[in-house]
Order: sequence, then structure tokens, then C-alpha cells
Amino acid sequence: MQAAFDREWTAADVFAAQETSLHRVELLDGIPLMSPLPRLRHQHVAGTLAEALARAVAESRVEATVFKGANVCRGDRDVLRPDLSAVTSTAARSALAADAMAFAPEDVLLAVEILSPGHEGADRIDKLARYAEWAIASYWVVDPKSLTIETYTLDGERYAPTATAKPGTATTLPAFTPITLDPGTLLRMR
Repeated sequence: MQAAFDREWTAADVFAAQETSLHRVELLDGIPLMSPLPRLRHQHVAGTLAEALARAVAESRVEATVFKGANVCRGDRDVLRPDLSAVTSTAARSALAADAMAFAPEDVLLAVEILSPGHEGADRIDKLARYAEWAIASYWVVDPKSLTIETYTLDGERYAPTATAKPGTATTLPAFTPITLDPGTLLRMR
């Protein structure tokens, strides 16, 4: 949902709004975007996938850290908040030490968006284009209802679709390191 405001917002406005808002607040070209907080299925899928990504990082020995809902900011007019991101360990250490509000796009190795009802266009069109513009190497779109994962890899200045993982089949997905998983396990309970 795009909110109507009397002026363009800045990254500082978004960070302030995120402190108290009952909505997810992002910014594209100075225009604030608000969407409802994620539903329980969405949150569960995000948590399960975050664990899988963290395991992949540990097993690969890639210098990366996985975050849920961390801001990615470029300039003063763009703040996106992927559901999950893998960032370089150097950037993670620096951001944690500084208690930073956001990562720079060049720190992000993988951005993951989990679809929410009514907001698929933002994830499949707007964010896909912006993350490609920002040169984030890998982008995943997860459908929590069908339990599919679509992966995109940067090819020049645009993303090329590289894989679609479906439930019931372990699929190797390209990212900062190849990650093999069955998206059908994203709703598993412990």
C-alpha cells in the first residue's frame, strides 16, 4: 500500500516511522511504502528459511551473516527491507558495532522477499528492479502459500531467472554459495 503524504520522505523519516509503526515502512524514490506486518505463515517461513541460510553459511565457510528484516539503504530516497538478507561479515560486524539502521546495497550478497497478499507486484517488479539496479548479486522470491522459491542472479544490470524450487524436491539454489533445500520443509514444526 502506498500512503499519501504532502512531501517526499527521507531515509531518516522512514527510520523514525519504523520505531512506532504497526506497518512495514519502506521508501522508493522518496515515496513511503507501507504494508501490513507479516502474517504468521510468512513469519514462520522466514524463520525456517533464515535457519537454512545460516546453516549454509556455516557449512560453506563463506564470510556472511543472515539477517531478518534488516534495512538496505541507498542515498536518502531509498530504503528497502528484505524479509531476509545475507550480508558480508565485515559489514555485519561494523553495523552491529555502530548500532546502524541499515546496510548499504554493496554489503548485501542475497536479498529474499516473501510474498504477502496484495503486495506481490512490489516484490516481483519494483524490488526486483531496484535490487538489480543496486547490483545485489542474488534475489529470491518465496511464495509461502505454494512453498516455491524463485531465484534470480544478476546478469549485467538485470536479473536473470536461474531456478524455481518446488515442494517435495531438494533443489540447489544459486546465491552467495549454492544452497540445497526442499521448500516443502519451510513449514516444518519442531
